[in-house]
This record gives sequence, C-alpha cells and structure tokens, in this order.
Amino acid sequence: MNILNYYRKFIEKSRSFCTEVVRKLRPYYHRFIEKSKSLCTGLIRKIQPLGKFIKQGWVVDIFLFAIAVALLVFFFVNRTHKAAIEPERVSLSLSSQCGDLFGRETVNALIREFEEQNPDLRVQEITPEAAGDAGAADIVFFDDSGFSGLMNAAALASLAPYNYTGTQAGQWALPLVSFMDLFIYNIDILQAANLDRPPKTRAEFLAAAKAVVENNPAPSEQEPVFAFALGLSPADTAALRRDFYPWVWANGGEVRLESEEPALPRAVTDAIAFFGRLHGEELLAPGTFEKTGAQRLREFAEGKIAMLTASARDIAFLRNNAPGITFGITTLPAVTQGKTRLGLSGIYAGISSDCSLPDEAWKFLAFFAGKKHILAEALGAVPGSFPEVFADEYIAEDPLYSKARDIFEAADIVEYGPGQPHEEEINRLIREKLAEAFN
Repeated sequence: MNILNYYRKFIEKSRSFCTEVVRKLRPYYHRFIEKSKSLCTGLIRKIQPLGKFIKQGWVVDIFLFAIAVALLVFFFVNRTHKAAIEPERVSLSLSSQCGDLFGRETVNALIREFEEQNPDLRVQEITPEAAGDAGAADIVFFDDSGFSGLMNAAALASLAPYNYTGTQAGQWALPLVSFMDLFIYNIDILQAANLDRPPKTRAEFLAAAKAVVENNPAPSEQEPVFAFALGLSPADTAALRRDFYPWVWANGGEVRLESEEPALPRAVTDAIAFFGRLHGEELLAPGTFEKTGAQRLREFAEGKIAMLTASARDIAFLRNNAPGITFGITTLPAVTQGKTRLGLSGIYAGISSDCSLPDEAWKFLAFFAGKKHILAEALGAVPGSFPEVFADEYIAEDPLYSKARDIFEAADIVEYGPGQPHEEEINRLIREKLAEAFN
C-alpha cells in the first residue's frame, strides 16, 4: 500500500505534465502496451514484493506508463543535448555546370569526401532550372568561353585574399584542368586521297584539302565528304578560340590589338585571308557561320569531314561516339615547319560576387582544385592541369593520349588566358573581317 500511496501523490503533483505526455503518446500507447505486456509481466513476477498485485492488470499498465515517461524524458533531453553540441550546417551551392563539365558521379563523390572532412558544411549543386544566372550559386564553374562574360558582368569575387599552394591561383578564378589545341584527321579519308600522312605546313594542307575534294566528287547516292570545316556560329561562344586563334598561334602570331585604335596584327589578317582562300576554292564544308563546333565534331565523327581543328578534350568524345572512324592527332599546319606553338584551353572555378560565405566557398574551391588528378582523368585531359602535370596512368595506357603528351612536351606554349582586355572587341573585328573574306 505504501507504493500505491506514493504513486497517487506522484500523479497529483505531475498531472499537468503527464496529461501532455499521454496526449503525445496516445497513438503509440496501445501498440506499445500489447507488445510489451508479456515481457513486463514476466519481469514483475520476479519482483516478490509486488507479486500479489500481478493479477491486477492496472499494475502492469502503471509500470509500462512509468517506462514510457522515462523514455520520453530521455528522448527530449538527448535531443536537446545534441542540438546544443552540434552546430547548424552551413550550405554552399555550386553552379550546375560543375556536374555538366566533370560528370555528376565524380562531383558527388568529391562532395561526399569534402563533407566528411567538414561536417559543418553542406554542398549542393543548383539545378539549371533554379540557376537564373551565375549569382545564384556560391561557386561558379566555366570554361574559356564563359570567362569574359562573367568578368564583364562583375560576377566573380577576387581571390586575392586567399593563398593556395596546390596550383597557381588567378585573381578571379582557379584553373582546374587544361587541354591542348590539336589538329585531328580521318586516316581512312586521307589514305583514300593518296595521302600517307597529315599536312605539316599550310601549303601541304591546301594540297591535302584539294586531294580530298577531288577524290570525293559526292555522287548523289552518298553523303559528300568535305576536306575541312569551321564552326563559327555566333551561338558558339568558344568558336574563335577553338577554330581561329590556334592557326594564328601556330604561325607565330598573337591575338591582340596593335594599338588603342581597333587594328588587327598581321598574323591575324593572314589567317583571315587563308580561310577566305579555302572558302573561295570550295574546300570548306558549307555553313561556316551557321554551324557550331559541337555540330562540326559530330560531322567528323560521322565521317563527313576529313580534317578539323579540335582540342584534346575532344578525344574522349570521338572515342565514345565515332567507333567506326579511325582518326589521328597532330599539330596545326603553319606557314613553315619549325618548333610547334600551341595554346591551352581550360576549365575554371571561381567564387560568385554574390556569395555571402566567401571563406567557406574558398575552402571547398581549394579542396576541389586539389583533386586535379581525379578531374583530369575523368575528362581525359591533356596536359591535365595547371601547372602542367600528367596523370601517367590514363595517358600511358592510351596511344592517342601518349602522342598528345609528346606533342605538348615538344611545343612552345602560348601565354594566353581568357578574359583578356579588349577580347570582345578583337573577336568582333575578326568576325567582321572573316565575313568580308567569305563574300
């Protein structure tokens, strides 16, 4: 009876608290009682002082109720304790181009690794639908074609306050992986035109283009094969950097304005005249100013084009999308033979000027850039990263990648970075002069 008296006093003092507890537990109470009654009954039978009460079912209910109250108190105390010792996670967002450029499987694996090392940070990629512009993401990913637009829109925050030893940090973005400019050719088409090797000079290139055209009169029952193609559609922001600049560099020139007045250097105007000659002699595939580089690469993969200006970045695409095409890579033809001169294109990442957590964003950016060997292998990048570092395993095992590495190591590399002053003005002038040369 002493136990019962104590119980009644406890109930009176705790009525308000228990009423609330019972209300919360009511959906689970009866299921809990039924599943636990047999276990608790056996337990109570072992408690001799309470043995005479066992036959009264309400004693079991009281016992179970006390257990439920204890569990509920433990739950709330534990939850409050965890909330006190675990800080709230801070969220960082990545532009959707990250997964598009490197592959979402690779990106997701790196995000998981970063979050394990930094449990206070959460990283997620913004979907294209949610990203209205670069400012929607804390960390922005882009290639050469997007650099000028971001700079002109003041969309990138300066990286000057940060130091990074893994690679050279630019003022506005970290270069992640790099690709060398190349000249690709269809081996079977050249051999059918009695050419045993790709052209090394512009004169040899003209002769090879004429031989391909003469060997492919394009009868009506089959698709024509074109010697060479340019993809200079205004919709392709990388068009001039991919299809035009490398020809200027290969011939020893620079792409820049000669003075404050809008005048192009001789090497640029020579390249424009050279392409005008190709057009005049009907050595180019039609649609120069309508087709994009991606469309031209697809046409090459379909065996419709014999030679094309490309990037080491395109090797993986051709491997996956042109199984019936045997192609080779070499340097771009120059006026005279000599030491090769070529440029590098790249993929970059920067912190958005709208980012409210620049220090946290920099932590992820530095981590991501430190994984350049993983990023380079995921894309089959040659040379791979800035500064020039080769991931020997995937390059050594592939003859085309190995050849690209040999070409790179024997060449002079053009000192050029995207987003240069007057770049948009230069490109506007080049397009105007090209249009005039094609008329």
